[in-house]
Parts: sequence; structure tokens; C-alpha cells
Amino acid sequence: MVVHQVVPSFSVGDATGQSAVHLRLLLRRLGIHGELFAVDVRDDLDLLVHDLHALRVAPDDLVLCHHAIGSELAARLMHLPCKRGVVYHNITPERFYPDTPLTPHLRMGRAQLAAMAGHVDLAIGVSEYNAAEMRAAGHTNVHVVPLFLEPERFDAKLADAEKLSQWRGLGPTMVFVGRVVPHKRFEHLLELHAEVLKQRPEARLLLVGGYGEGEPYFRSLKRRAEGLPNVHFLGRVNHAELISAYRASTVFVSMSEHEGFGVPLVEAMACEVPVLAFAAAAVAETLGKAGRVFTEKNYPAVAEQVLALSDASALRARVLTAQRKRLGELSADAAQRKLAAALETVFPAKKVLRARPRRRPRVGILVQRFGDVSGGAEKHAEEIATRLSGSWDITVLTTCARDHLTWANELPAGLHEEQGLRIHRFPTALPRDMERTNAVGRRFFGKTLDRVREEQWIAEQGPLVPSLFRHLSEHLNDYDGFVGFTYLYSLLAWGVPMIGSRTLVVPTAHDEPPFYFPVYADVFERARALLCNTPEEMTLITRQYPKHARARVVGVGVETPPADAARFKRKYRLERPYLFYVGRLETGKGIPELVRHHAAWRDRDASAPDLVLAGHASYDIDPRHVKLVGRIPDQDKFDAIAGATAVVIPSRYESLSLLALESFAQGTPVLGNGESEVLKGQVERSGAGATYTDATSFVAAARRIISQRAQLGASGRKFAAQHTWSSVLGIYRDEMEQITRGDA
Repeated sequence: MVVHQVVPSFSVGDATGQSAVHLRLLLRRLGIHGELFAVDVRDDLDLLVHDLHALRVAPDDLVLCHHAIGSELAARLMHLPCKRGVVYHNITPERFYPDTPLTPHLRMGRAQLAAMAGHVDLAIGVSEYNAAEMRAAGHTNVHVVPLFLEPERFDAKLADAEKLSQWRGLGPTMVFVGRVVPHKRFEHLLELHAEVLKQRPEARLLLVGGYGEGEPYFRSLKRRAEGLPNVHFLGRVNHAELISAYRASTVFVSMSEHEGFGVPLVEAMACEVPVLAFAAAAVAETLGKAGRVFTEKNYPAVAEQVLALSDASALRARVLTAQRKRLGELSADAAQRKLAAALETVFPAKKVLRARPRRRPRVGILVQRFGDVSGGAEKHAEEIATRLSGSWDITVLTTCARDHLTWANELPAGLHEEQGLRIHRFPTALPRDMERTNAVGRRFFGKTLDRVREEQWIAEQGPLVPSLFRHLSEHLNDYDGFVGFTYLYSLLAWGVPMIGSRTLVVPTAHDEPPFYFPVYADVFERARALLCNTPEEMTLITRQYPKHARARVVGVGVETPPADAARFKRKYRLERPYLFYVGRLETGKGIPELVRHHAAWRDRDASAPDLVLAGHASYDIDPRHVKLVGRIPDQDKFDAIAGATAVVIPSRYESLSLLALESFAQGTPVLGNGESEVLKGQVERSGAGATYTDATSFVAAARRIISQRAQLGASGRKFAAQHTWSSVLGIYRDEMEQITRGDA
């Protein structure tokens, strides 16, 4: 089952686009894959939302069109060779627009809605109000799937503190959020503000929403506002500023007469602001028994309610209590249940037949790259898949990429047998532009974002593999369970919501900016269990995602073959003592800093060891006192570790260093970056190395290792002996058995 969505235009802050992203989240949680398409894509969202011309459908796919009055999508939808549906957000009642320029536009909207009725399999309204309009237009299979909110995204701690202080007033402050267009009735808000000012001259009015400086309606509003103090047109704001605008206010007031649902009403409730709204269209339905509504725009009477709700009164307390209850009713889980019921009318639920227990459960290993690649998580996945292939019937689900910086398709797509494993590779749809990805990271990291922007980040990070997600959607029941590696990439960020409680997640999480994006909560909270690599990783996850799935520290086993240090030195013509690193030679792994620290040491002290770097370099490395040996075979790696004065691990971002464990097993101390809590913990628990945080401590730590190498090496061997594959694999088998038995 695949459900695509099409919208007229997609931009940040657009309510229809936001609802499409939320609907996609619900679809994922139902195990359904689908892409987003639009006629007009703005704000650099082209990796998240595709041009409509790229839409390709199979006969059994469903395309949901988010209807907009006057859009060309209505005509296009009716000719798609697949199942078709419409999602309706708007309303078109003429009673609010008698003899206005909007009247012909509204008639067109009703005509389009009626024309689609005979060509769609499913009609979804976001409220009973507009669902009734769909029925009146001739639609039959009509369902209500209300919009929902993620309350945690409006927490007070996410507000922009500077803006919050700037916008908060000494007296009552009204706020309204919406595009500055006539049917939102901003002029009525100005009339109300004038009435409130009569009693409270310090009162403020905050108006949040996009406007055009030259538009006649906006110019007329500005003229009206010139005679009123404390009116602030804030324009379009980012998510942190939006939270600040709500939380700087004492009451949210809506005079709008055109609400098919009214998302800002719910956002205000999430920000603990009493809602006071004109009971037009779907407003009363959205509020339920929460908030306060009025049916006449009697400004003195409404002003009295503004003042009552703004003060710390019993009324305000009662309204806020009712609003908190209403928020629970407008949850994602509630919307998901209604969406599932609607989809069952188009895709009848398939009975899942549980086969008798098999000796070998069918397990999908989900990982971004697999095989001839360098990377800790990928190597970890390969070890697990290889060592458990006798216990499990394994299919590795991965991409055709070797390089995580580009996601370029280098390996053949399709199902293959490699080294005794069944590997299904899926092509990436687009290569990654790292310059663009890094630019997006600089704009997003450390910021409060809405879900659209966070989903954009996942698309930028990639890999974009729609055929893999289609496979999960259509073949979910071909697997008894899954093991997924690396929370960061799309395969888990978008895949775990689909496969949820049948998934063991190996997060490989570390303290990096994207880890704090709430979009990743589904990875940590919807898995069956988290198999962490270190205590530090589990502590980090618990601190940020306290509702995470059951977690345990598992780690990896360590087995190293006999090594010959002299053989490595002969092969690579090394004559001096050396520090050794093997892995990806890139900025994110701390290589530039390592090379600088080492070069500064050697420039001052000729007796300092050389630095040997093994792996693929993604940039030009300063060659002073550095020996680059490229990618090397595993045996050469172990020979190099055995002969090194120390193995150096410069990355700040580690969930577990396999290289550190391999070094301990060989009796070689580790010189690790102390800014990584994981590395610091591994070194301290093992007593087999030293850490550094800058150039000075780098030299001091290295000299300590040189003077105590034998003692540190013995401690490392003792520590590595505790990490056996038999205990690690036993945990994986036990966890998967619980999934196949259906244990809670």
C-alpha cells in the first residue's frame, strides 16, 4: 500500500503543507509509504517535496489531493490511473461573503469540489464542518480526520527568549496568527483593540502572519492602526518566535470567518493561552468544550471577555484546564485511528496470518550502507548479520551507495548473495550535495524548528531511497522482525515509524546537533528495544528522550586475529615509532584537528612519533610527518594496531569506538578525544589509554602513553576479554525471540 499526497504549493509556514507532512507521519505509523508532491515548491524544500511532474503511480496506489480553490490539481487528480482521494481543508460558504470579489472564487471552489465527487474513492475532511460540505457536493465515502498538534513542540523552553521579553507587555496582550487576508478579519481585531484600550491603555495587539507591503488590504489595515497604540504587525516568524508570540500574550483572539479547522487555535492552547474566538465555520467544533466562543461581534462585550481571560482569574484557570483536556483529544494517536478507518474503506485490512514458529526467524537488517565500506555502524551491522546468519534467516536492506557523503549508486541494485548473506540493495533517488547539506546544518543546528524543517533536514541528510520504503510498506509481513542501525539517517528516521514494535534499534547515538531534533523521537520511542553500545550512549538518550523504548547496553564482541607488527612496518616502509588511525579521513571525524596537534608537536620535538592515517581521505591533508596509506585490508589494520605506540581516535562523536576495543584486544593503548563522553568512558573503564582536549593535552597524553605503554596495554587486554561475541549475540537472539513470540 502506497499513499502519495499532492498539494498546490509548498512553503514553510503554509498550513496545507504542514498538514500534509503531519498526515505523512500518520501514514508512516500505519506502515504506509508515500511521497509529497507539489505544483510549486519553495523555501529549499525540493528534496522533501517533489515537483508534481515527477509523480509516478501504480494502479493500487492512492493519491490524496489537498484541495485548494482554483488549483489545477483538481483536474489532474481525476485523470490519474490509480485510486484517488481528496483532503479538504477549506470552506466556501457565501453567507460570509455576500456580493464581494470573493464570491465568484467561492463558487468555483464548490464547482471543483462537486466535479471531483464522481472520480474519487475517498474524501477526507479535517472537520465535520467541511466534511458536511463535501457530502453536500456529492461525495459519498467521506471521513473526518482532524488535524493534530505535537504539544511538546510548543514548550516554553523552546521560545526565543529575546522576542518573548520584547513582545510581553505589562497589561492584556491579544495575539492572532494567520495570513493577512480579508476573510481573517484583521480590521475587526483592530476594532476590538480600540475597545480594550478604553479600559486598559497599556494593552497590546500582536498580529502574526505574512503580508505584502503593497497589498491594498494591508495598506488599509496600517492606516487604521496608525491611530491605535501598541499594534504590532510581526509578519512571518520562525518557530521559536511563534512560540514567543503566543507565550507573550494573555489571550488568543480570532475574528476569522473562514476556518475549516483552525490550527492556530490549537497552537495557542498548547502554549497555555486562553482562546477567544468568533464561532464561525469549524471554530466551535475545533475548540470542543474548551476556550470561549462568541456569536456576535459586539466589541464592548468581547473586550470584557478579553480582560477577564487576561487576568489571573478563576475563569482563566477553568479555560486553561478545559484546553489541556481538549489537546489530549486532538492527539496524533486519535487522528491516526480515524485515518486508519478511512483507509480501510479503500484498502481492506489484510488478515495477518501468524505462521507457526520457525527455527530461524526472518529478520531484516536495515542499514544505510553494507559491504565494502568503511564505517563503525556499517561494520557493526556486518558483524551482526554475519554472525547471526546461522540463527536467523537474514535479508540485509540497504542502498547501492559506498560513499555516505554523496550516496552515489556504485553497487548493483536488486537481490544478491554475498559472502553467504542475502542482500537487497535499493538505489538512491538523488546524490547528496554536501555543500548544500552543510549549509542547511548551519542554518538549522541549535535552533527551534517546526516538523517541516526537521523533515527537510532528514531529506537533506539522506539517503533518499523511496523504493526501499515502498518495499517495507508492501512486504512488512514477510519479516518477523528487524534490526536497524544508526538513528541519524532516513532509513531509521522514516523507517522505524513504519516497522515500529518489531524493530531492535542500534542507535549509535552521540552528542551532535541533529540528535536534539524532536523528529527523531519516533526512532527512540517506537522501537521494541534500543540496543546501546555504551552506558554513556544510554544516558544521553534517556536525558533527551525520557519516553524511549526499553534500553540495554549491549555493545559488540571483540575478536582479533594474530598480528605481526614487523610485517606492517616492512610493507609500508615505516622506520620510526608511530601513532595510528584507521577510518574515514574527514572533518567530522576530527582529522584536521588531529593533524594540526601532531604537526605542532613534531615541529617542536623531533623525537615525537609519526602519524599514520589509513582510510579514504575526503580532503587534502597536510603531509608533514604524516604517512597516508589509503584503505588497507583487515589484516594490515590489525598488524598496524599491534605495532603502534598508540591508536589515536580524534572524533568528538562516538556511540562506541570499535577501533578502541580492537586496540585494547591487541594490547595497544588508545589516545582519545576527551570531548567525546563515550571515548572518555571507554578509556577510563579500561584503564588503557589517555584523553586530550587541546594541543597541549594531546602531547601530555601521548607522552604518558609512551612512558606507561606496557602497563596500559595489559589493562586493555583484560578489559577487551570481557567483550565476547557469545554474550552479545545471546542478547540479540533473546530480544528477537521476544518479538517473534509477540511478547509485550
